[in-house]
Amino acid sequence: MSTVNVLLVALFSLITIINGQLNCSTYNPCGRYGYCRDNSDGEWTCKCKFWWNGTLCDEQTNSGKQVIALGCILGFLMVVFHGLQITRCIRNKRRKSKEDKEKEISQIPTLVDLALENAKKSAPLSSCLVACLTIIIAAVALVSKWSLIQPIHNEVATKYLTNQPIYYVPNSFCNTMSLQQFNIITFPVACFLILMLIITTKRTSLLPNLCYGYGGPPMPVDFLSHVDRTFAAFIFAVCADELLLIMLSVVDGTAKKGEGVIITYLLRVLEVFIMGVRYYALLAAVYLNTIFILACATIYAWLDYAITIINQGMCDSDFYPTYNDYLDNSTSIEEMFVYYGTGPNLIAIQLCIDIPRFLCLAYVNIKIPMLLIRKIYLQCKRNLPLEQKMLMKLTREQRIFFRISEPDSVEMLYVKNLFRSAKNRPKSQTLFARIIPTKIYEWRDDYRFSTRILCLYSSIFLLLYFVTIQACVQALPLLSALQQVLQDAVEKISTIFISESKDYDGENVSPNTSNFPLPSLIRPYLFAIFITLILIVIQLLVLLANIRRNSFQSFRGEDSEIPRRERSKYVSYAAGNFHFAGYFIGYLIWGYMIIAVFSLLFCISIDAFITYGSVRFLESILKFIIPSILFVLFKQYLNKILAQYIFLQHHGEVLSLNNRRFLMIFIYFNFFLDAFLGFISSILRLIKSVIGGIIYMCRLDYSPLGRKLETMDGGFSAYCGFIHTECAHRHPVMLAVVSHLYTQIKIKELKMNMMNSNDLSIDKTNEIKLKSQSRYVRKWKLAVFLTQNPTFVFFRKAFLNQLHIEDVRYLNDIDNNDKSNIQRRLSVYTRRVSAARLSIVSDNSLKYLEAYRF
Repeated sequence: MSTVNVLLVALFSLITIINGQLNCSTYNPCGRYGYCRDNSDGEWTCKCKFWWNGTLCDEQTNSGKQVIALGCILGFLMVVFHGLQITRCIRNKRRKSKEDKEKEISQIPTLVDLALENAKKSAPLSSCLVACLTIIIAAVALVSKWSLIQPIHNEVATKYLTNQPIYYVPNSFCNTMSLQQFNIITFPVACFLILMLIITTKRTSLLPNLCYGYGGPPMPVDFLSHVDRTFAAFIFAVCADELLLIMLSVVDGTAKKGEGVIITYLLRVLEVFIMGVRYYALLAAVYLNTIFILACATIYAWLDYAITIINQGMCDSDFYPTYNDYLDNSTSIEEMFVYYGTGPNLIAIQLCIDIPRFLCLAYVNIKIPMLLIRKIYLQCKRNLPLEQKMLMKLTREQRIFFRISEPDSVEMLYVKNLFRSAKNRPKSQTLFARIIPTKIYEWRDDYRFSTRILCLYSSIFLLLYFVTIQACVQALPLLSALQQVLQDAVEKISTIFISESKDYDGENVSPNTSNFPLPSLIRPYLFAIFITLILIVIQLLVLLANIRRNSFQSFRGEDSEIPRRERSKYVSYAAGNFHFAGYFIGYLIWGYMIIAVFSLLFCISIDAFITYGSVRFLESILKFIIPSILFVLFKQYLNKILAQYIFLQHHGEVLSLNNRRFLMIFIYFNFFLDAFLGFISSILRLIKSVIGGIIYMCRLDYSPLGRKLETMDGGFSAYCGFIHTECAHRHPVMLAVVSHLYTQIKIKELKMNMMNSNDLSIDKTNEIKLKSQSRYVRKWKLAVFLTQNPTFVFFRKAFLNQLHIEDVRYLNDIDNNDKSNIQRRLSVYTRRVSAARLSIVSDNSLKYLEAYRF
């Protein structure tokens, strides 16, 4: 066969010599396993791929044969190992009993019933009305913006078609409304509304007698509670949109003449502060929830909504440059007209970008009037229940405590499930809990994320939406211009790793003979953006599940993932709690950019292989790493099979050695062999750490520094501070106990007021009957509770009063790591008391307790 190939090559060479065209452009004798290159003498030469050799690259080298053999052996080991694993899993499943499964399935309601029940509970008339009005108002805003943008688009498109300077002149209203990037209409109104909020808010601790207690700064959002979470989430989503615009102006723009870097930075900080003041008034008004404040907030919200539509349509366009932009040459409108055309495509893109923004603003403008109407209705309604009247007289914080003591509250459900195992815990009957598999996410009714997490995730998801859309819309028109620039850069970089002979003529290199031929960048770029978005969303959802798991671990005092709380680090926890949201957004943006870059490189490499069939630069890298990876995997699977089925008893289910003599022989020879594997594994360790650090960049609960150095990571420290702060202030058991005590106190106060009031004493229907229990019943319930939970005995008042003051301080100071382990002290004391058979509640045993005190 080789003789025939040589004759064919000689024949074609003779033909080309006669025609005077002995080069690779007319004939490629190297086949699919080689590269045909022309030298300076006008002759061709074959450069073989991977492990091929020969003049025509038709012979396989010994290294190639060995790599194929090693790959076959590795494949056989993988099939054997995973086949045995699957067989054992099937055998273990068949041994498990399948009783009572039909009964459990019959008791679970169907999805249709759950859908109807949840629709009735979560979609009342008011919610449906708010949703319909939100969509209508958002549609009106989009149509209004379209009518404002259309003349600007036509003007700019006409100038582009007639080769005139491409810019538009904003309306004079824009100069009146904005003075040096300072909104002189909505900002003063927001300041005036905040001033009214300060006047109507009472102080609680600082100088309570001054000005009758009025003049305190209002709270915008209670991040530790669940009040008005949806409204706050929509506000923060809008803030994320405007924060992105400020960040883009920082990245794209430069400092003006005469302005230094610090002044430019301070101006951006001032813009963020002004943005916060604008929405601070709305949040504080909803939190105070009074008729006058809500009426003022409604007027301000609709004014800001109208100004936003006008500003977005006439003054601050997304794509069309102004005269200042034209002078600074900071616009790519020509490339966008070439790519998208001069038709209505750009207008449609702008309206699609603005859909989430206007939906959030429309919800805010509808929700505040609805709250105002509800407040007026409750004030005018006379036949209210007594409990409702009592709640209306309380503050927002007091009403939160009252809701916690309700039987169906989240905190009370957590307390009920406190001493139940995971199997005995009742499953959630919500629709999402039935649809989402428990292996992906287990929906629990005894936990609810705080307002801070909901606001943070709403702003992050909207930020991802805007970043992804802008990355696609702004970058696609520029990719064709960057194609040749990137190709030249890649060729220069590839020559560092691939040495070229001086005899080759590299002036006219076709894509098939290039070291790294780049395909069209549009397809890999879109795939890279899609992969980046999917990875980021998955990481965010996993982090959301980890926040709940770490919160539960912190509630029960477990420190397997989050380091144990220490008294010396309280200030660090508080500072980390401050930085949590900001670090989260910053890490997310950096993670998005880094993942996008590496995803783009990966997609370009795959697309180059698909388009051209071979890439010499990547083949040289794969030729170097494939043998090492195959050998490492071969050794790993060989060790797994030997460990599970030869050197461990019961096929690895018990950590007990088997065949001890052969194991020692194997460890002896493996001692020297793993030195070489350790060198390869160290390189893989660096590669894995880089890849893991890139993928997990947006995860604050993961530190790439490792368990011993994780506290040096600022993001992880901020996450620990957030978890510890949430545990200290949102512990369900603490909130349930405080709510119960506070509710009982308020009910007694209300009963005393009813007895002293002539109006309420006449109405017997409003009388509150306190349930009184016998002393013996309470003692019996206490005895049953202590029998089922004996550890609570050591924390009762009678027991603590009999201890020394230092022992009590040790019991309470659980965060001080300088002292001895409190659990060990309690266990020793428990054994001594149980051995002496003492009653720790009895007063007669005081002398014995002092003698046996630890």
